[in-house]
Amino acid sequence: MKRIFKKVNTVIMSLLLCFTFCVAAFAENGEIRYPLTPTITPIRVFFAVIVVILFIASEIAFEKIREKRVEKRNKTYEKDKDK
Repeated sequence: MKRIFKKVNTVIMSLLLCFTFCVAAFAENGEIRYPLTPTITPIRVFFAVIVVILFIASEIAFEKIREKRVEKRNKTYEKDKDK
């Protein structure tokens, strides 16, 4: 029963959050808030490229850390197995 209540609560809160964003996105204010001209500037492209590079570097670093931990764990299992 508790598990069902958690799932129903999650669905209700997700729908409420989606509805809140929907209302905020389509609220009429009588004026255009953002210009319709393209908003791509060189500085935004620069930061987007930096973010992509940092993401790839962090994924590589996390993979190497994970491999080291798995190798260390396997060595401890082999030591325990030999005993």
